[in-house]
Amino acid sequence: MAHEEPGASPEELQLVNEELTIINGELTHRVEELTRATRDLKSFLESTRIATVFLDNELRVMNFTPAITQLLHLVETDTGRPITHIKARIPIEELYDDIRRVLRTLASAERELSALDGDTRYIVRILPYHSIDDVIAGVVITFIDVPAITRAEERQRLLLAELQHRVRNTLGVVRSIARRSAESATTVEEYASHLDGRLNAFARTQALVTRDPEGGVDLEYLVVEELLAYNAREGEQMQVSGPKVRFQPKAAETFALAIHELATNALKYGALSQPSGRIEIGWRIDESTEPAELVFEWRERSGPQVKPPPRKGFGTELLERTLAFEFKGLTSLAFDPPGLQCTIAIPLNKRTFHTPDG
Repeated sequence: MAHEEPGASPEELQLVNEELTIINGELTHRVEELTRATRDLKSFLESTRIATVFLDNELRVMNFTPAITQLLHLVETDTGRPITHIKARIPIEELYDDIRRVLRTLASAERELSALDGDTRYIVRILPYHSIDDVIAGVVITFIDVPAITRAEERQRLLLAELQHRVRNTLGVVRSIARRSAESATTVEEYASHLDGRLNAFARTQALVTRDPEGGVDLEYLVVEELLAYNAREGEQMQVSGPKVRFQPKAAETFALAIHELATNALKYGALSQPSGRIEIGWRIDESTEPAELVFEWRERSGPQVKPPPRKGFGTELLERTLAFEFKGLTSLAFDPPGLQCTIAIPLNKRTFHTPDG
């Protein structure tokens, strides 16, 4: 009678199935992780602007970034081809000894390499490439455009010089405001109040300038921002109208102080000192003059009766003398009983006003 091998019990089969299910789940998880990592790497390689190529230990192409195609004639089907078979715009054969040394010593290498046309130089960096199992699987070679670095460094130098220039100008304006506020103040309290208001106006203008350093400062925005600081609402206590005009940053600082002085005077003695008061602010371009002029008009009404001040203070000096000096402009002040009337005429030029071409 033949001897039969006993079969696996249902309990044993169930245990085996459970173990297989666990192993399959772990394998699926690892595959998903690997797929995600591969997708992330592909996304990174496609987005980076650095020219990079990955070679294996036999100097075959494993991967590359789109930027490298400006130097090496690579297409997707070149994956797996020896780098020696790829046409290049650079003398890549000069790198072969460096590549082999990096593979042998695992120490990175760096050198400069000129393009075959001689117009562009590159900093070439060669590093060992570690695989996912942390073994050396080849090298990573990056090419950095030296002229691009030089341009970036030059731009940084210019930005630093511009920053230093603006800081000096800012400190000069602050010193001038402090000195002239002291000259026109009769008490410490008056000095502190005037200085605080003028510095705040200057700070608001600086905030406008830094939003778009190269685009100039919009006149309407400058006026509205300053009057909003005095709780004057457009359409209620002020009406603002005029064509699109943009000041150069330094000119905007001076003109903002002029608006501040007019608004401060209106709050203390003029239209903004009463709920019924109104200010009409408008400007136009007068092309009948040579050169053409910006004509800015400030009209107060429905406030208390106005009379000329007993003496000329900081505000009047700024409006009549500083604007004339800074802008070669002309200011007319009329302290009419119904309200202050101020007209400022400024010649149009690129030093004062921003134009689309700079």
